[in-house]
Amino acid sequence: MSCSEASIVYDELFGEYVCIDTGEVIEERVVDQGPEWRAYNHDEYVDRARVGSRLTNKVHDRGINTIIDTSSYEGRRLQAIHRRLRVGNSKQRKLVRALSLMNDVIGKLGLPSTVNEFSGSVIRKLISKGVIKDRNVNAFIAATIVIACNYLKTPVNRDEVLRICEITRQDLWKAMLKITRDSGEYITIKTPDPQIYIEKLRSELRLSPETSALASKILGIAKTRGLTSGKGPTGLATAALYIASILLDDKRTQKEIAEKSGITEVTVRNRYRDIIDNITIVVEL
Repeated sequence: MSCSEASIVYDELFGEYVCIDTGEVIEERVVDQGPEWRAYNHDEYVDRARVGSRLTNKVHDRGINTIIDTSSYEGRRLQAIHRRLRVGNSKQRKLVRALSLMNDVIGKLGLPSTVNEFSGSVIRKLISKGVIKDRNVNAFIAATIVIACNYLKTPVNRDEVLRICEITRQDLWKAMLKITRDSGEYITIKTPDPQIYIEKLRSELRLSPETSALASKILGIAKTRGLTSGKGPTGLATAALYIASILLDDKRTQKEIAEKSGITEVTVRNRYRDIIDNITIVVEL
């Protein structure tokens, strides 16, 4: 009796193809071509697979490269040739320089690798469309990092970005507008949520978790009343923390809180006044 193809199954335990209708062993001692390990979720699969690192936007070739043994003269020659061919045209060389600068700036800022990946993908698109020029590469690197942090809700000090990239605030805004208008990609400039700065500032000021929770609540009320529109997110977060620290007797001076957040005391007072004048806070004794 012949078995149909649909009736033949593979028995992983014994390495056999068996007909489920008749029980006949069609083929035995089949060599398993799969991995010798098992994975029960995606994370285990990524950890146990041995097929090289995953693709990344941190480098121009996405991490796909060839390792050549340089112990011999021929190997060293091949390595030199490979190095020249790996970065061929001017666009690739420009991409290498831009990504190298991006990784250096993000490393100095201590930002997570997700920012590298997002910024790298934007830089790759901008260079392919010829938007980034040699004279303005620093400004575009700063702009892509700021945009990536806004999208990923990662707090970043813009003044630090400007200092490391050695550009002005006007250079940054020009680059961000250029990305939005002329990149050919739908990349909008989102205003960062002040809430993302609360926890970072709380840690630096050594405030209690209750203070940051109250500051988040104050910011939420301020947002519903339209008090955050057009205001700097860092200043709003700092003012909310300052108010919460006073209410919970976890006080910090305006000078101290301004220095830790990288803004001026005048900004702290202005944002503090904006919130206090428009929100009624009842303290129960």
